[in-house]
Amino acid sequence: MKSSIHILCFVLFLIVIGLNFSFSQSKYHSYDELTKEITSLVSSNKNIASVSSLSKTPDKHDLWCVTVGGKDADKRHAMLIVGGVEGDRLIGSELTLGFLNFLLKNYGKIDSITQLVNTTTFYILPRVNPDASEQFFRKPLYNRTVNGNPTDDDRDGLIDEDSFEDLNSDGIISMMRVKDSRGEWMPHPDDPRIMKKADASKGEVGIYKLYTEGIDNDGDEIWNEDDLGGVDFNRNFPHNYQFFSKGAGPYQISEPETRAVAEFCFAHPNIAIVFAFSSNDNLLNTWKKEQRQGPPQQQDQRSGRRRMSDDEDFAPRILTSVMDDDEQYYNFIGKQYQELTKFKGVPASSKGEGAFNEWAYYHFGRWSFAANPWWIPEIEIKKDSALSDTTKKQPDRKNRSMEKPENKFGKPGEEKSDEYADQIKALKWIDANGIKDGFLNWTKIKHKDFPDNEVEVGGFKPFILTNPPADSIDVIAAKENSFLAWLAGRLPKVDIANVKVEPVNGKVFRLTAEIANTGYFPTNSAMGNKARWGRNVKVTLGINKNQKISSGKPFTIIEPVKGSGGIQELVWTIISGPGETVIISAESPAVGIASKTVTLK
Repeated sequence: MKSSIHILCFVLFLIVIGLNFSFSQSKYHSYDELTKEITSLVSSNKNIASVSSLSKTPDKHDLWCVTVGGKDADKRHAMLIVGGVEGDRLIGSELTLGFLNFLLKNYGKIDSITQLVNTTTFYILPRVNPDASEQFFRKPLYNRTVNGNPTDDDRDGLIDEDSFEDLNSDGIISMMRVKDSRGEWMPHPDDPRIMKKADASKGEVGIYKLYTEGIDNDGDEIWNEDDLGGVDFNRNFPHNYQFFSKGAGPYQISEPETRAVAEFCFAHPNIAIVFAFSSNDNLLNTWKKEQRQGPPQQQDQRSGRRRMSDDEDFAPRILTSVMDDDEQYYNFIGKQYQELTKFKGVPASSKGEGAFNEWAYYHFGRWSFAANPWWIPEIEIKKDSALSDTTKKQPDRKNRSMEKPENKFGKPGEEKSDEYADQIKALKWIDANGIKDGFLNWTKIKHKDFPDNEVEVGGFKPFILTNPPADSIDVIAAKENSFLAWLAGRLPKVDIANVKVEPVNGKVFRLTAEIANTGYFPTNSAMGNKARWGRNVKVTLGINKNQKISSGKPFTIIEPVKGSGGIQELVWTIISGPGETVIISAESPAVGIASKTVTLK
């Protein structure tokens, strides 16, 4: 209880300083504006910050990486923070930029932040899918999640030949409904603005066909099946990669963005924790160890190539469930996040398919956390309520899921659990907040592909379901900044403790030392130990040429040390002259370096 109170006080303090010193984010930044803001911040804080481009995207946008930590940053344990992994969720990019501001504006003013930056390195990637996010600032406006790499989405040998058209010239690509007795869709009885798939078992009859706004450019009677671009950053990573699925790319890590981020991770073994703003949330929907399904495969069915498996001896099945020893840490961190942010009503989070944050855990082997940056909240309509603040406490509806559409606008013809309830909830929120054009009312148009049918365009405005009003960004950012600062303070940290020298005879000494972990997290996760990308702690005993180690080893790679004061004891027998010294050092890129000089007497 006392620990929870201390954590709460610490976070409230950080929220206050975050509100006082962070810049005001009342808009969404285009790529050029983001670049200008990053450049200005770094140029004003050159003593602790630097910026570099990891790669160029197909649309020639730089993939910016800001390092906060000074000239020896790569030698300290680090936290990687990634925004914009989903191109249609610009809020994640804004929150990442907000955290960068939070660190730099408070450094030298707030002791706790100054100490944090002096001991921990932050690698910050504000927007890793800029090609897609830039569609927010262009016409026509449409939900885009893919980069600018031209792809043959419908596999007909042509590239980007059937994209969207703005048929009513409103600058927005929305949905299109065509009145047809053979259609499967009907207005929802609770709100006719919503289109619902007719349920024949209930006697419902469809009267519309539903498409995205556009024409059939290639004459195959399929509309908008091969639009401009591209590959989805958050579907292109190797873990649980779905070959031949829309947005996944021709192969794993096929894109300059994903390749650059993966290479950056492997080039920086000091990264201990990866954090991303993503709908693949595991802080409000914490990862749980899943029961294994089905009988194990026989040993003789194993592939000749070694694979990451649930049971290495019997079943070469790809791991998709958090390791037993790691689950407790995800539960604890998730609980703290929930208590600190007070966010409620989060949509359910399904497993990713080629998702970045899952790759970071299962393949890169690091502690990996993801926070859903925003979702449509429940509302209680009150005449005097401050409806523009969409982050206030709302009734909990954890099982309500705003399903992520398979294409940029939602795939017509595929009903999801609670989909209509969520859309109706979204309409209520739009109406209550008075959001202009949040839903585009159905309006008639003439369509050359349907000369004898009534055609209307309308539906939710692009980006409205995935991004809050800009005036809510500061309130959300204050909570996320506080959590990220708290999480960074939990990184593993190695120390050498309880050193004891025992004379055996005149020139023989027994040396005992404990290698301690003063951080919260173990020095390596169970998944990291299995993946073998994370480095365990190396302990070295340094002696001079006149000394000799009689028992024990000059260097030892020890098993992961548990957090919160976990220890591993090492013992050496040393032949040395009395009064001479040896040096014990313990190091790993993700936990730092500790050393101690010991006099043998």
